[in-house]
Amino acid sequence: MFAAINGTRIYFDVEGSGYVPQGETMIKRPVLFAVHGGPGSDHSDFKPWLTPLTELLQIVYLDQRCNGQSERVDPATCTLEQLADDIDALRQYLGFEKIMLLGHSFGGMVAQVYATRYQEHLDKLILVNTAPSKEFYPAALEYASKVATPEQLKTIPELFEGRIEDDAHLIRWWDVCYPLYFHVMDEDVMRETGNRPIGSLDVANYTFKHFIPLYDVREKLPALRVPTLIVAGRYDWITPVSQSEEMHRLIPGSQIALFEKSGHMPFIEEHSSFIDSLSTFIVSEGTGK
Repeated sequence: MFAAINGTRIYFDVEGSGYVPQGETMIKRPVLFAVHGGPGSDHSDFKPWLTPLTELLQIVYLDQRCNGQSERVDPATCTLEQLADDIDALRQYLGFEKIMLLGHSFGGMVAQVYATRYQEHLDKLILVNTAPSKEFYPAALEYASKVATPEQLKTIPELFEGRIEDDAHLIRWWDVCYPLYFHVMDEDVMRETGNRPIGSLDVANYTFKHFIPLYDVREKLPALRVPTLIVAGRYDWITPVSQSEEMHRLIPGSQIALFEKSGHMPFIEEHSSFIDSLSTFIVSEGTGK
Protein backbone atom coordinates (compact mmCIF):
# COMPACT_ATOMS: atom_id res chain seq x y z
CA MET A 1 0.00 0.00 0.00
CA PHE A 2 1.13 3.54 -0.66
CA ALA A 3 0.43 6.89 0.96
CA ALA A 4 0.97 10.13 -0.95
CA ILE A 5 2.46 12.38 1.72
CA ASN A 6 4.94 15.24 1.87
CA GLY A 7 5.45 15.26 -1.88
CA THR A 8 6.35 11.57 -2.26
CA ARG A 9 4.83 8.08 -2.14
CA ILE A 10 5.59 6.08 0.98
CA TYR A 11 5.09 2.33 0.98
CA PHE A 12 3.54 0.82 4.11
CA ASP A 13 2.24 -2.57 5.16
CA VAL A 14 -0.08 -3.48 8.02
CA GLU A 15 0.06 -6.67 10.07
CA GLY A 16 -2.44 -7.62 12.75
CA SER A 17 -5.92 -6.45 13.66
CA GLY A 18 -6.69 -3.00 14.99
CA TYR A 19 -9.80 -4.36 16.69
CA VAL A 20 -10.38 -7.85 18.08
CA PRO A 21 -13.53 -9.46 19.49
CA GLN A 22 -13.83 -9.97 23.22
CA GLY A 23 -17.16 -11.45 24.17
CA GLU A 24 -19.86 -9.08 22.98
CA THR A 25 -17.51 -6.17 22.31
CA MET A 26 -14.64 -5.22 20.04
CA ILE A 27 -11.42 -4.20 21.77
CA LYS A 28 -9.16 -1.60 20.19
CA ARG A 29 -5.50 -2.54 20.10
CA PRO A 30 -2.57 -0.12 20.13
CA VAL A 31 -0.59 0.43 16.94
CA LEU A 32 3.18 0.17 16.54
CA PHE A 33 5.02 1.90 13.70
CA ALA A 34 8.23 -0.01 12.83
CA VAL A 35 11.05 2.06 11.32
CA HIS A 36 13.77 0.08 9.56
CA GLY A 37 17.51 0.64 9.63
CA GLY A 38 19.88 1.46 6.83
CA PRO A 39 19.89 3.92 5.27
CA GLY A 40 19.23 2.07 2.03
CA SER A 41 17.31 -0.91 3.46
CA ASP A 42 13.58 -1.49 3.95
CA HIS A 43 10.92 -2.87 6.28
CA SER A 44 11.66 -6.50 5.36
CA ASP A 45 14.43 -6.32 7.99
CA PHE A 46 11.66 -6.88 10.56
CA LYS A 47 9.86 -9.79 8.91
CA PRO A 48 8.96 -12.33 10.21
CA TRP A 49 10.65 -11.38 13.47
CA LEU A 50 8.09 -8.87 14.81
CA THR A 51 5.03 -10.91 13.81
CA PRO A 52 4.43 -12.43 17.29
CA LEU A 53 3.79 -8.92 18.62
CA THR A 54 0.55 -8.88 16.63
CA GLU A 55 -0.93 -10.89 19.50
CA LEU A 56 -0.88 -7.57 21.36
CA LEU A 57 -1.06 -4.82 18.77
CA GLN A 58 -1.25 -3.82 15.14
CA ILE A 59 2.03 -3.18 13.31
CA VAL A 60 2.49 -0.60 10.56
CA TYR A 61 5.72 -1.19 8.65
CA LEU A 62 6.99 1.57 6.39
CA ASP A 63 9.75 2.03 3.86
CA GLN A 64 11.38 5.41 4.42
CA ARG A 65 11.35 7.79 1.46
CA CYS A 66 13.87 6.76 -1.20
CA ASN A 67 14.12 3.30 0.42
CA GLY A 68 12.59 -0.07 -0.37
CA GLN A 69 9.36 0.20 -2.32
CA SER A 70 8.88 3.89 -1.57
CA GLU A 71 9.35 6.46 -4.31
CA ARG A 72 12.89 7.43 -5.25
CA VAL A 73 13.37 11.12 -4.61
CA ASP A 74 16.32 13.47 -4.31
CA PRO A 75 18.47 12.04 -1.48
CA ALA A 76 19.06 15.59 -0.31
CA THR A 77 15.43 15.60 0.89
CA CYS A 78 16.03 12.56 3.12
CA THR A 79 17.13 14.39 6.24
CA LEU A 80 16.40 12.70 9.55
CA GLU A 81 13.97 15.52 10.28
CA GLN A 82 12.10 14.91 7.02
CA LEU A 83 11.98 11.18 7.68
CA ALA A 84 10.47 11.94 11.10
CA ASP A 85 7.96 14.29 9.49
CA ASP A 86 7.03 11.53 7.04
CA ILE A 87 6.26 9.19 9.94
CA ASP A 88 3.94 11.76 11.45
CA ALA A 89 2.29 12.43 8.11
CA LEU A 90 1.66 8.69 7.76
CA ARG A 91 0.24 8.63 11.28
CA GLN A 92 -2.21 11.34 10.29
CA TYR A 93 -2.97 9.68 6.95
CA LEU A 94 -3.95 6.47 8.74
CA GLY A 95 -5.98 8.33 11.34
CA PHE A 96 -4.07 7.50 14.54
CA GLU A 97 -3.97 10.02 17.36
CA LYS A 98 -1.11 8.24 19.15
CA ILE A 99 1.28 5.48 18.18
CA MET A 100 4.00 3.35 19.64
CA LEU A 101 7.22 3.76 17.69
CA LEU A 102 10.00 1.20 17.21
CA GLY A 103 13.20 2.14 15.43
CA HIS A 104 16.16 -0.11 14.74
CA SER A 105 19.70 1.15 14.04
CA PHE A 106 19.41 4.15 11.68
CA GLY A 107 15.66 3.85 12.13
CA GLY A 108 16.24 4.32 15.86
CA MET A 109 17.97 7.60 15.10
CA VAL A 110 14.96 8.70 13.06
CA ALA A 111 12.70 7.54 15.91
CA GLN A 112 14.59 9.71 18.37
CA VAL A 113 14.25 12.71 16.09
CA TYR A 114 10.53 11.94 15.83
CA ALA A 115 10.24 11.78 19.62
CA THR A 116 11.90 15.18 20.02
CA ARG A 117 9.46 16.70 17.48
CA TYR A 118 6.21 14.84 18.11
CA GLN A 119 6.25 13.31 21.57
CA GLU A 120 2.62 14.37 22.13
CA HIS A 121 1.68 11.69 19.59
CA LEU A 122 3.76 8.94 21.18
CA ASP A 123 2.42 6.33 23.58
CA LYS A 124 5.72 4.47 23.88
CA LEU A 125 9.16 4.48 22.27
CA ILE A 126 11.32 1.42 21.57
CA LEU A 127 14.92 2.06 20.50
CA VAL A 128 16.65 -1.08 19.22
CA ASN A 129 20.43 -1.13 18.77
CA THR A 130 20.80 2.52 17.94
CA ALA A 131 22.62 5.64 19.13
CA PRO A 132 21.92 9.25 20.14
CA SER A 133 24.63 10.92 18.05
CA LYS A 134 27.27 10.65 15.37
CA GLU A 135 29.68 9.53 18.07
CA PHE A 136 28.52 5.96 17.50
CA TYR A 137 30.97 5.73 14.58
CA PRO A 138 34.21 6.33 16.54
CA ALA A 139 32.90 3.92 19.16
CA ALA A 140 32.18 1.37 16.43
CA LEU A 141 35.66 1.70 14.96
CA GLU A 142 37.17 1.18 18.41
CA TYR A 143 35.07 -1.94 18.92
CA ALA A 144 35.92 -3.22 15.44
CA SER A 145 39.63 -2.76 16.10
CA LYS A 146 39.32 -5.57 18.67
CA VAL A 147 37.17 -8.05 16.75
CA ALA A 148 37.35 -7.37 13.01
CA THR A 149 39.68 -8.96 10.50
CA PRO A 150 42.23 -6.78 8.67
CA GLU A 151 40.05 -6.98 5.55
CA GLN A 152 36.99 -5.85 7.49
CA LEU A 153 38.86 -2.97 9.08
CA LYS A 154 39.98 -1.80 5.66
CA THR A 155 36.50 -2.17 4.17
CA ILE A 156 34.29 -0.65 6.90
CA PRO A 157 34.89 3.05 6.06
CA GLU A 158 33.79 2.61 2.45
CA LEU A 159 30.12 2.48 3.51
CA PHE A 160 30.18 4.73 6.53
CA GLU A 161 31.99 7.49 4.71
CA GLY A 162 29.69 7.33 1.67
CA ARG A 163 32.23 5.86 -0.76
CA ILE A 164 30.32 2.92 -2.26
CA GLU A 165 30.70 3.18 -6.04
CA ASP A 166 27.95 0.91 -7.36
CA ASP A 167 25.68 -2.01 -6.44
CA ALA A 168 28.44 -4.56 -7.04
CA HIS A 169 30.67 -2.65 -4.64
CA LEU A 170 27.89 -2.63 -2.05
CA ILE A 171 27.44 -6.39 -2.38
CA ARG A 172 31.17 -6.88 -1.84
CA TRP A 173 31.02 -4.64 1.24
CA TRP A 174 28.26 -6.73 2.81
CA ASP A 175 29.99 -9.99 1.89
CA VAL A 176 32.99 -8.86 3.89
CA CYS A 177 31.33 -7.03 6.79
CA TYR A 178 27.95 -8.70 7.38
CA PRO A 179 29.42 -11.31 9.76
CA LEU A 180 30.29 -8.48 12.14
CA TYR A 181 26.59 -7.85 12.72
CA PHE A 182 25.98 -11.25 14.34
CA HIS A 183 27.31 -12.82 17.51
CA VAL A 184 26.87 -16.32 16.08
CA MET A 185 26.77 -16.68 12.32
CA ASP A 186 23.92 -18.66 10.76
CA GLU A 187 24.56 -18.83 7.03
CA ASP A 188 20.91 -19.44 6.13
CA VAL A 189 19.65 -16.53 8.22
CA MET A 190 22.39 -14.25 6.92
CA ARG A 191 21.64 -15.12 3.30
CA GLU A 192 17.89 -14.68 3.69
CA THR A 193 17.96 -11.45 5.68
CA GLY A 194 20.72 -9.98 3.56
CA ASN A 195 18.92 -10.57 0.27
CA ARG A 196 15.37 -9.52 1.16
CA PRO A 197 15.67 -5.70 1.23
CA ILE A 198 15.37 -3.59 -1.90
CA GLY A 199 18.57 -1.58 -1.71
CA SER A 200 18.95 2.13 -2.36
CA LEU A 201 22.59 3.03 -2.83
CA ASP A 202 22.10 6.73 -3.57
CA VAL A 203 20.35 7.49 -0.30
CA ALA A 204 22.84 5.38 1.66
CA ASN A 205 25.86 7.24 0.29
CA TYR A 206 24.25 10.65 0.64
CA THR A 207 23.04 10.05 4.20
CA PHE A 208 26.36 8.74 5.46
CA LYS A 209 28.23 11.56 3.79
CA HIS A 210 25.99 14.52 4.61
CA PHE A 211 23.49 13.75 7.39
CA ILE A 212 25.07 11.28 9.81
CA PRO A 213 28.05 13.61 10.52
CA LEU A 214 25.51 16.16 11.82
CA TYR A 215 23.30 13.81 13.79
CA ASP A 216 23.08 14.57 17.53
CA VAL A 217 19.91 14.60 19.64
CA ARG A 218 21.61 14.29 23.03
CA GLU A 219 20.65 17.77 24.23
CA LYS A 220 16.97 17.12 23.44
CA LEU A 221 16.54 13.68 24.98
CA PRO A 222 16.21 14.83 28.63
CA ALA A 223 13.02 16.65 27.66
CA LEU A 224 11.27 13.42 26.65
CA ARG A 225 8.40 12.24 28.81
CA VAL A 226 7.60 9.10 26.87
CA PRO A 227 7.91 5.55 28.27
CA THR A 228 11.02 4.27 26.54
CA LEU A 229 12.61 0.84 26.18
CA ILE A 230 16.21 0.72 24.96
CA VAL A 231 17.45 -2.57 23.50
CA ALA A 232 21.15 -3.40 23.20
CA GLY A 233 23.20 -6.37 22.06
CA ARG A 234 26.32 -7.26 24.01
CA TYR A 235 28.24 -7.99 20.80
CA ASP A 236 26.86 -5.14 18.69
CA TRP A 237 29.85 -3.58 16.94
CA ILE A 238 28.16 -0.72 15.08
CA THR A 239 26.05 0.70 17.91
CA PRO A 240 27.97 -0.57 20.93
CA VAL A 241 26.40 -0.95 24.36
CA SER A 242 27.93 2.38 25.38
CA GLN A 243 25.49 4.10 23.02
CA SER A 244 22.48 2.44 24.65
CA GLU A 245 23.80 3.33 28.07
CA GLU A 246 24.07 6.96 27.02
CA MET A 247 20.48 7.04 25.78
CA HIS A 248 19.38 5.38 29.03
CA ARG A 249 21.18 8.08 31.00
CA LEU A 250 19.64 10.89 28.97
CA ILE A 251 16.00 9.75 28.61
CA PRO A 252 14.12 10.14 31.91
CA GLY A 253 12.55 6.96 33.24
CA SER A 254 13.85 4.82 30.37
CA GLN A 255 14.42 1.09 30.67
CA ILE A 256 17.29 -0.83 29.11
CA ALA A 257 17.31 -4.48 28.02
CA LEU A 258 20.71 -5.98 27.27
CA PHE A 259 20.80 -9.16 25.20
CA GLU A 260 23.93 -11.07 26.14
CA LYS A 261 24.07 -13.38 23.11
CA SER A 262 23.33 -10.92 20.32
CA GLY A 263 25.03 -8.61 17.91
CA HIS A 264 23.20 -5.84 16.07
CA MET A 265 19.90 -7.73 15.72
CA PRO A 266 18.62 -9.29 18.96
CA PHE A 267 15.21 -9.71 17.34
CA ILE A 268 16.89 -12.42 15.23
CA GLU A 269 19.55 -13.91 17.48
CA GLU A 270 17.51 -14.00 20.71
CA HIS A 271 14.10 -13.85 19.15
CA SER A 272 12.03 -15.41 21.92
CA SER A 273 13.59 -13.30 24.67
CA PHE A 274 13.30 -10.19 22.52
CA ILE A 275 9.57 -10.74 21.96
CA ASP A 276 9.09 -11.42 25.69
CA SER A 277 10.87 -8.20 26.66
CA LEU A 278 8.92 -6.08 24.19
CA SER A 279 5.63 -7.72 25.13
CA THR A 280 6.18 -6.95 28.80
CA PHE A 281 6.99 -3.34 27.96
CA ILE A 282 4.02 -2.95 25.60
CA VAL A 283 1.45 -4.09 28.17
CA SER A 284 3.04 -2.23 31.08
CA GLU A 285 1.37 0.84 32.55
CA GLY A 286 4.63 2.74 32.91
CA THR A 287 4.78 6.43 32.04
CA GLY A 288 7.66 8.70 31.21
CA LYS A 289 8.88 10.89 34.05
